[in-house]
Amino acid sequence: MVFLIATAVKSELPSVRESAPDLWRRVRRYNLPVQLALAAADEVMRFAEDTSIAAVISLAPCQPGSEDLYRWGNVVTAGMASGSLGNLRMNPTQTLHAVDNLALSAFAIAHRNHAYCLGLGGAAGQAWCGLEAVCERFEAGEENEALLMAGDQDAAEDGARGLGVALLFSARARPYSSLGRTVCLRSVTRNTQRASGVVPHAANGLAAFLSAINDGCKSYAVPPEHTDGVSGVTINLEIS
Repeated sequence: MVFLIATAVKSELPSVRESAPDLWRRVRRYNLPVQLALAAADEVMRFAEDTSIAAVISLAPCQPGSEDLYRWGNVVTAGMASGSLGNLRMNPTQTLHAVDNLALSAFAIAHRNHAYCLGLGGAAGQAWCGLEAVCERFEAGEENEALLMAGDQDAAEDGARGLGVALLFSARARPYSSLGRTVCLRSVTRNTQRASGVVPHAANGLAAFLSAINDGCKSYAVPPEHTDGVSGVTINLEIS
């Protein structure tokens, strides 16, 4: 059985800086998606029984870059075409912004986590692969708790809006903190369904899913824009 225990959605860095200064010191050099994902994860893990042995599944952002990294890439691309590279100076910390599994490793270090971990790449629809992975781990009896986290932004340039989402699951029935009711994830089903208008974003689909749960939805058909464009996904829940 897979029970949703706690969730968090983060979109504003100023509130993170003010409410969690220790966390901010750890994440301030990372890019926006990673900062928001780790802030959301830090909040939900307060409900975990043991943060060191929970499975951790992290979705890489579809837009992982930063203004400096974006500029550097343009310089290299233009230089390759012209045969003369320009200013390639970059703040060394900006190279971290190209690491897909940065949130995963940063979380493991901060929480001394040594359990199963899975980093899913920055492609559309990966959130539902993450949910399926949680179900598979619990069905095999490998873990009793699992974290699914994601962070992304609307564009690679500085100033873009970002979103971080985290979900904590347990194999044991406990009330979902946001509703005070038990939320059981019964199944994640797929069917072949070609879709246009897919918007690659690691966190938006999960945030929409959480909104539907809070509205009491028990069978959530993932909107086409939040899929991989090939598979239709339906998530069946039991809320009691």
